[in-house]
Amino acid sequence: MRSRREQAMQYFYDGYNCTQAIVLAHADLFDMDTESLLKMSQSFGGGMARLRQVCGAVSGMFMVAGMLTGSANPKDIEGKKYNYETVQKLAGLFEEKNGSIICAQLLGLKEKESCVSQEYRTGAAPEPRTEEYYKKRPCPELIGDACDVLAEYFNLT
Repeated sequence: MRSRREQAMQYFYDGYNCTQAIVLAHADLFDMDTESLLKMSQSFGGGMARLRQVCGAVSGMFMVAGMLTGSANPKDIEGKKYNYETVQKLAGLFEEKNGSIICAQLLGLKEKESCVSQEYRTGAAPEPRTEEYYKKRPCPELIGDACDVLAEYFNLT
């Protein structure tokens, strides 16, 4: 049986974005159908729709944390605080391993390429998943690291 890390990395190689790969590898923990999970997490790939902001693997990690620690009650201040503290700790652990939680920085892009302004956008169309694409992307390892952080923090197998 594959570890969540291996599953998530394989989902990325299968064509899912970083966020979807993380969420899908943890889908068994949630009472939610797979199609909804995939649709919900799709917009976060490429650092939020290829804007190269928060890394998609990190966003996926936060989504899993939200499902495990979040509260649906808007008046649950302590629950919200606990969730936010958890997410901040996860972000710190990921950043310790990788130096950043920002997609553009993790990909080694120029700072301007991570801007939301139209002038610097790389386009909405995802790049074709070719052998060259995978050679220049640290994404599978970042996905694996996010899974490891989740596993360690929440004691997941």
